[in-house]
Amino acid sequence: MNEPTIRKKVIVQVMLGLSLVLGVISPLLMYIITNKRKMNIFYRETSRKALNFHLTIFPFFLIRYFLPQDYGNFIYIVLAVELIFILNAMFRIGLNKPYTYPIAIPYIRGKIETREKKTKNF
Repeated sequence: MNEPTIRKKVIVQVMLGLSLVLGVISPLLMYIITNKRKMNIFYRETSRKALNFHLTIFPFFLIRYFLPQDYGNFIYIVLAVELIFILNAMFRIGLNKPYTYPIAIPYIRGKIETREKKTKNF
């Protein structure tokens, strides 16, 4: 796989930084745009990973509303975990190192993973 350019890395890092503020919106927009236009696989895969992570974290924000007031600090723990994982991904992208989101459920599968699954069935 070709190494991404500095411009591509910066665009992805901006998307991840915006996802800290906007949540699932920025990875979702990047995924829809890159999937529709058949753009670079680097954009598509990084936005897919970030989208899966945010979709995994989102229920924890909803759980907070059903907890008693005594557990008000729960949301800060979730935000700290989200911040750590996203900053880790941003730094690793900048250093050209592989990264994963350890607690992300793969809601959206990559095209490469789907092809590998199909070939294993034969």
